[in-house]
Amino acid sequence: MRSILSVLLGGALALAGAGAACGGDDAAEPSADAASADAAVEAGDANAGGHDGHDAGRVDAGPPPIRCTDEELAANDKTDGGALVITFLNAANPRQYENRCATVKVGASVTFSGGFAQHPLQAAGGDSPNPIPYVAEDQPGDELVVTMPNAGTFGYECEFHPTLMFGAIRVVP
Repeated sequence: MRSILSVLLGGALALAGAGAACGGDDAAEPSADAASADAAVEAGDANAGGHDGHDAGRVDAGPPPIRCTDEELAANDKTDGGALVITFLNAANPRQYENRCATVKVGASVTFSGGFAQHPLQAAGGDSPNPIPYVAEDQPGDELVVTMPNAGTFGYECEFHPTLMFGAIRVVP
């Protein structure tokens, strides 16, 4: 009986000690880093407070904004029927898409070329419905062809590296 009581008492003391070690957390002032992260979240920085915004504690505010400017979209104008090929690495290292911002006509085919297992493609903001599919598996010949069926501006990004790999396609009639 005495040994059971010793074990129970020892466990209770260990818990009380752990509580005392953490007990001051509630009363302590937030650190400058925590305060600045909170301010960044309130200011709309999706990446504040956690990796790529996953732990930021924000309520989903809808799709992210298009991250190509009108000038960037116009500079890569493929409305003359020129092929739009958006390339990215097959390796795990993130690097921005090449030809990431462009303008094409309705019905144009856009080719994404790279390693989809390393850099899963996903729609990211813009008009709806976004014709850019979620693709997380490597494709035959490392290429995915997407036909742009309707006018609008459609964002896309790498699921794993959304702050480093992103773009948009403007589709005009």
